[in-house]
Amino acid sequence: MRSYWIPALATVLMAFAGPAKSHAQGDTAPASAETENFVRGFVRFLAYHEAGHLLMAQIADLNNNPDWSQADREDYADKFAMILLRPDANDPDGLEEIVNAAAGWMQVDDTIVRNEPHAPAGQRASDILCLLYGSDPEAFADIPEMADPNTDCVGIYQEMEREIREVFQDHSGEMGQEINVVYARPTPGMKAAHDFLRSSGIVEDLKDDIEFDFYLTNKSSIQAISCKGRIKPDSFYFDRVRAASPEDDHFVITLCYELIDARLKYGMKGFEDEAQ
Repeated sequence: MRSYWIPALATVLMAFAGPAKSHAQGDTAPASAETENFVRGFVRFLAYHEAGHLLMAQIADLNNNPDWSQADREDYADKFAMILLRPDANDPDGLEEIVNAAAGWMQVDDTIVRNEPHAPAGQRASDILCLLYGSDPEAFADIPEMADPNTDCVGIYQEMEREIREVFQDHSGEMGQEINVVYARPTPGMKAAHDFLRSSGIVEDLKDDIEFDFYLTNKSSIQAISCKGRIKPDSFYFDRVRAASPEDDHFVITLCYELIDARLKYGMKGFEDEAQ
C-alpha cells in the first residue's frame, strides 16, 4: 500500500529546486517549525554519512583501498547513510527527513564549490532519491524521476544493502565498544544550535544504530563542538589517533555548532558562502 505522503514528494522537492541566495548577515529570525524539520533531515544525513566513513575505516578498512579514490569513498559513505536511514513508506517523519536531505543538496550551487571530493550536490540529491526508490519500487513509485533513467536504482540499493549486511553488520548478538558522546560547551551565539542538536536526538539515534547493528572494536566518539577558528563549519570524520598499536586507534565523528546555527537561521540559504 502506498503512503498518503508520497504524492507530496514532488511538491516538497520543487520548492527546493534551485540554489538559494544568501540572506543578509543580520537576518537572524527564529527558525520556523518547517525550517527545523528541514535542518533535522539534512544534519541527520550528514551525521550518518560520517558514520559510513567510520565504519568503512574500523570494520572493512576501505579507506585504505588502493583502488578507490577519495570520490569513491565519499560516494560509498552517501550510500551507506541512505541505507541506514531508509524509511518505510508508512513512516511520514522518516520520509520527510530523507527528502529534506535530498532537498538540501539541491540548494547548493556547485559552480562556487572548490576542491570538493564529493559528487556534485545535484547528483547527491538524485542518488538519495534513487536509493529510496530502489528500496521499495512499488511503495515509492510516485517519486519524481530525478535520477538517470538508465540507472538501476533497485540493483544499486540491493547490492549496497547486501554489502552492509554481509560485510559490516554483526550478527553475533554481542555488543562491541560503546560510543562516547560529547556535547562541548557552545561558544557565545551557538547555544541555540547546541540546544537544537541535543533535542533533535540525532546523535543519540546514530549512537544506538551503530552500536546495535555493528561490532565496534575501537574507541569511537561523536562530538558536537564549536568549530570557528579551528575548522570550517561542517561535519567530519577523522582518525583522531592512529596509534602504534591498532587496538589503540580512536575514531571520531564531529558536528559543528556553526553549521547547525547557519541552517537554522537561513534554512539552506547561505550554504554556498561556506562551501568553498
